[in-house]
Amino acid sequence: MNVKVTPEFEARSLAFRAGLFVVVALIGLLFLTFKAQTGMPFAKTTKVTAVVDNVHSLRTNDAVRQNSKRIGRVSKLEYEDGKAIVTMSLDGTVEVYKNAHAAIWDLSALATKFVELDPGTPDAGGLDASAIPSTQTDDSADLYQVLDVLDPKTRAGATSTLREVGGGASGHGADLAAFLGRAPDILGDLGDVSQSLAAPEADLPALLDQTDQLASRFSGRESEIDALVTQTDSTLKAIAIEDGRPLQETIERLPETLTTTKRSMDSLRDPLTQTGAAMTALEPGARSLSASEKDLRGFLRDAVPVAAKVPGVAKKAKPAVSDLTRTMSDARPLAPKLRQTIGDLMTPLSVLAPYSTDMSQLFERGASFVSQGPNPGTRYARLGLTPGANTVTGGLFGSSNLPQNEYPRPGEAQHDRAGGALPTGLLPGGN
Repeated sequence: MNVKVTPEFEARSLAFRAGLFVVVALIGLLFLTFKAQTGMPFAKTTKVTAVVDNVHSLRTNDAVRQNSKRIGRVSKLEYEDGKAIVTMSLDGTVEVYKNAHAAIWDLSALATKFVELDPGTPDAGGLDASAIPSTQTDDSADLYQVLDVLDPKTRAGATSTLREVGGGASGHGADLAAFLGRAPDILGDLGDVSQSLAAPEADLPALLDQTDQLASRFSGRESEIDALVTQTDSTLKAIAIEDGRPLQETIERLPETLTTTKRSMDSLRDPLTQTGAAMTALEPGARSLSASEKDLRGFLRDAVPVAAKVPGVAKKAKPAVSDLTRTMSDARPLAPKLRQTIGDLMTPLSVLAPYSTDMSQLFERGASFVSQGPNPGTRYARLGLTPGANTVTGGLFGSSNLPQNEYPRPGEAQHDRAGGALPTGLLPGGN
């Protein structure tokens, strides 16, 4: 029987075969996807069991690692007599010995676990089908057990820190991504900083000790620090007003201001130098003033009564001062003539100045000449005569008993007297 195959039938047959192939491929892909978490299908594995007292959140398909390198997975978890029987499927053929050791470690802070397996050494012999005993396994240690080591106050502080850090990091995913993008450069700089801190010259222990002392100074001053932070916040808000434009303008003008300030400081250098010299010159006077402080205090204290009388004296002297002012005004035209008169007198006065002593003696002897007599109210003139040849001859012949110098020098007239002159009597004079 011949069946005629039409082109439409061939097209449908081809589409069916293609669809069937796609379905088979998807089923195979899904199989491999679900099987991948339990290991490659049909791959050779080595089964190892271990007895662990407490595995906490360890789950099936969690990784088994050796020196942190994945070598298999946890294929089954069973519990017997209060202990966990952990079955591990190791990739390929792995030799495990009797002194093998297994430990439950944390993969992250989110309670994800893995088994760290040490296969042991050949000298201990093969493990065969027996399980690794609990004496050679380490239990899992959850984060809450680690925190149990801390006292309640420290745990509360750690909880508050985590809460604050989480709240602060919220909404900063882009900033965190930018930080991680720059992390390689930051880590390089951090390495340089770490090397500098580790250098002996840095003396990091002493720095930490001083830092601890500094931190202890803030103890008990939390309210003051809080007020300071609040004031700083207000200051920063004031600076950031109008998008920081006033601050930007101030910074732009700052170079010119600094230049002007430098010129001003240069101009002040010479006055300050002179001021320093003046202060040095005033130092002795200041010391003397300090030494006379007690005397000055006494003077000021005693001067108070006198100063109290000054207003009264000044008030009484006001009319006399007014008259004296008018007198000085009236005498002002006489000042040039008086100045000329004094100038004219300078010549004769300069000639008579050497004879000032002789002139004073003349007046003293004149007063003695008319001295008081024995009777009150009656004065007598005393006269003494000393005759000689020069008196009779008019000076033609000299006299040995009466030396005489008609032109004595200044200061010699008092020695130009005759010796041995006899008084002839007293002549009464009237008063």
